[in-house]
Amino acid sequence: MAGVGTSSRVDRIVDAAARSSDVWARSLIELSERDGDELFGPIAGEVFADGVETIYEGYLVHHAPRGRVFAAPDREQALLLGDYLYATGLVQVCAAGDVEAIAALADLVSLAAHLRAEGGVIVDAELWLATARHLAGPRDDALFNAREALRSGDPTLLCALVSDADAVSPLQEHRSLMGDVR
Repeated sequence: MAGVGTSSRVDRIVDAAARSSDVWARSLIELSERDGDELFGPIAGEVFADGVETIYEGYLVHHAPRGRVFAAPDREQALLLGDYLYATGLVQVCAAGDVEAIAALADLVSLAAHLRAEGGVIVDAELWLATARHLAGPRDDALFNAREALRSGDPTLLCALVSDADAVSPLQEHRSLMGDVR
């Protein structure tokens, strides 16, 4: 989706990072070359949307060929920028005072990165979507159980949480951003 404009939410991520550091400002992708728009934030609900989108951009900067709006010039700067975005997003989520949401997002980032590093079954799209839906509620043990099964090597429960028709578009968009082919 190269050339697609960005939302005001994604623009706020860009503006905050650019104000924070000239290095981050120099890592911005030209507006006409940006990919996609907000993805998992709106699914997580308005209270968490900015934080989730900021954390997600950090994840893309760390693990995708490039972020939607950032492309660091080298691996070291990509790690620093991704960490900045993770931390900024967690601060935004912390403002809601929801400890369980913070834990769910921290576990998401940790588990998704671990799965990518292991090189096994790639289900981080499903993990992002299931976590965003969990944050929006209603909350139950389904995500916890799915993550535990995933840690044991079984993605079945996780995939079942996001097997509906509404899941198709965000899952495909994430895979496209990550460069994953299915």
